[in-house]
Amino acid sequence: MKNNTTNHRRCLLLNADFSPLRIISWQRAIVWSMNYDDGSSYSIDILAHYKDDYIKCSGGKQYPIPAVAKTIQYFDVYQRNINFSRKNLFLRDDFTCQYCGIEYPANQLTYDHVIPKSRHRENRKYSTNWTNIVTACVKCNAKKGNKTPEEANMALLKKPIRPKYSTIYLPWHKDLLNIGMSHASYEEWKPFIGHITNESKYQRI
Repeated sequence: MKNNTTNHRRCLLLNADFSPLRIISWQRAIVWSMNYDDGSSYSIDILAHYKDDYIKCSGGKQYPIPAVAKTIQYFDVYQRNINFSRKNLFLRDDFTCQYCGIEYPANQLTYDHVIPKSRHRENRKYSTNWTNIVTACVKCNAKKGNKTPEEANMALLKKPIRPKYSTIYLPWHKDLLNIGMSHASYEEWKPFIGHITNESKYQRI
């Protein structure tokens, strides 16, 4: 066994239904798990520890490092509003230009006002929102210019709407993908996030 915590600094925190909730430090996982022993509803239960890794405390006692934990209480994160942002817009539109239908990497995409900002003279600040912004490639954005889709003869693939919450909008999603499941240090996470790491397209943000 090795006394080396540098490889295992993070703990995957699952919701009570075993869906990924967030990533926390192993130190926080230990502290929060102590609340579980006290019967608190806002506590977590450690489900798995990293193999052959521990911390050594005074008196020579060794403690395994938490790898995966689960909340005791269920948190309904899917009822939250999704912040409007460039990143979330591309996620909603699946990295696809809503005019030509071609999929692009994030650095080759822009966003377009369906109804141009110039048409919102009295309330321009209300023109930038989920229902008036779509993902567009540079070529289509330039072609459409300061026109409506009808005026530019460029039909939208789908009507822009405020998206419902899903795992792709959760803050830990990109972190999980960036870690990469080939990394042996996070072997204990695989049973809980293997299906998520197959969504390779979201690594492009």
